[in-house]
Amino acid sequence: MMHRYLLGWIVWVLLPLGTYAAETMEEAEEAVLKAAGLPTDGPGLAVYFKKRSTTVANEERIKEWIRRLGDDDFKTREEASRKLVMLGPRARPFLQAALKDSDAEIVRRAQDCLARIAQDTSVTALSAAVRVLARRRPPAAAAVLLNYLPFAEDERVVENIYQVLPDLAVRDGKVEPALVAALTDQAAVKRAAAGAALASLPLAEASGIALAPRGPSVRKLLLDPDAQVRLRVGLALAARGDKDAVPVLIRLIDEVPLERNGLVLELLDRLADGKPPPGMPVADQQAPQKCRQAWEAWWKDHHDKIEPAHLERASRALGFTLLVLLDLNTVELLDRAGNLRWKITDALMPLDVQWLPDGQHVLLAEYQAKCVSERNLKGETVWKKAVDGPLMAQRLPSGHTFIATPHQLMEVDKNGKEVWTYSRPDGGSFMRATKLHDGDIACIVQFGGVVRSRYVRLTPAGKDFKESKSWDVQVRTSGGRIDVLANGHVLIPEMDNNRVVEYDADGQSVWEVRLDQPIAAVRLPNGNTLVTLMRENRAVEVDRAGKEIWQFKTDTRVTRALRR
Repeated sequence: MMHRYLLGWIVWVLLPLGTYAAETMEEAEEAVLKAAGLPTDGPGLAVYFKKRSTTVANEERIKEWIRRLGDDDFKTREEASRKLVMLGPRARPFLQAALKDSDAEIVRRAQDCLARIAQDTSVTALSAAVRVLARRRPPAAAAVLLNYLPFAEDERVVENIYQVLPDLAVRDGKVEPALVAALTDQAAVKRAAAGAALASLPLAEASGIALAPRGPSVRKLLLDPDAQVRLRVGLALAARGDKDAVPVLIRLIDEVPLERNGLVLELLDRLADGKPPPGMPVADQQAPQKCRQAWEAWWKDHHDKIEPAHLERASRALGFTLLVLLDLNTVELLDRAGNLRWKITDALMPLDVQWLPDGQHVLLAEYQAKCVSERNLKGETVWKKAVDGPLMAQRLPSGHTFIATPHQLMEVDKNGKEVWTYSRPDGGSFMRATKLHDGDIACIVQFGGVVRSRYVRLTPAGKDFKESKSWDVQVRTSGGRIDVLANGHVLIPEMDNNRVVEYDADGQSVWEVRLDQPIAAVRLPNGNTLVTLMRENRAVEVDRAGKEIWQFKTDTRVTRALRR
């Protein structure tokens, strides 16, 4: 099956959470299970998932169960109701159609089934049950989860299963037999999960075992007829530094729509250090063949230069989302299944955040604290620069840090010493800024209070800067960076106009999407756009047609959302 969420296509890579955080998480997950009336022991959870793994329920079978809701035999009606409720959300459209049936008993039971499904175990509880089962490690854990995969009601639950299976891949010093058997299963989702789990095993763990994780049994799945299998296994092998997986992933660009191929394109973008190959159709999701050809040419030129360790680093935490909840002084990281991986809760009005390349630190522009800080994942400050009113902070490849305040742009070295500063000679104040790969600076400048704002591109001119591009934009909120694409196009969130606009390099609008009060927008490698919305307390990912692909919603403002 092809997943709706981009968060669902790669083996999980564990990030350090700390002992206390892990204990707290385990206690919280057990509390969720108890509240949902689910068992918390390994055997009990195994039995629970076995019950949810019913026989394959195709459309005709579900319709037959609907018909049996009106059977003359009470036990038959009860059994049909039970099976439909066990199907969960998959049965919902058929039950809704049954509400129009002429048989009053079918209508009554359909209503009852819909109500019970609505009250059934939540996605949160099911995801927690998957993780607790994996921690308890009863002998049947891997087999139970593999068998449940085709019946999982929600893609977040599916992703959690993909995450935990690598931890269950070895039992009693041997590769888990259920995973080996699943490599040739008829269900593509089981082949994909088993292959990805076994591909994630270090070779050292498989010494003396007949099946080598990256041996023929797994690697042959790179030729599987199902694109999902090749995608999952290819990404898992890439995460182990297997360069042979990269051409397979590149070929998938033609088979999987670009807007749904986020993790492959994110991986390639990281390998290229954020610099897409020449000729890349940056703004055109209707040209997958050109995109694939551009990356194939790039890989041919760079194959020998990419070390396995570089490929492993680029594969870490693909699809993870970094969020800023400004009113809570919080920065948090979500994995592909929407699970919280870590958070920092004492960042004083963080207007900008950058997840640094090592994956272990973040850079924060803390407006109220009057500083730019570098924190580790425990929230501890490891570097700090005192700055009055920082709006954004950007760690540069040189190790220097670029900072913007309302009245000044500056660059500081690793010791916090100022390398250069720049202020507007016309008295304009900075609202947002980004330093680009070529040394130019893109910024939003405000003139005359809230009267007027402009997008300005500054080009170095000796010890000063000159304006190389400039046009009016409608931006009212300050803080954060501005996204300038590889082709020179610029993304501008116009909150008061309820739209995000893409301008070309000369200031002409070439694309827009209508959204309610957007305050920040970034373009993802697959051409989708990640936007935070002021009034709706949401971050959303939309494709070029404006269709939502992913969302995060909470009860407080989501002011920044980034994919590393």
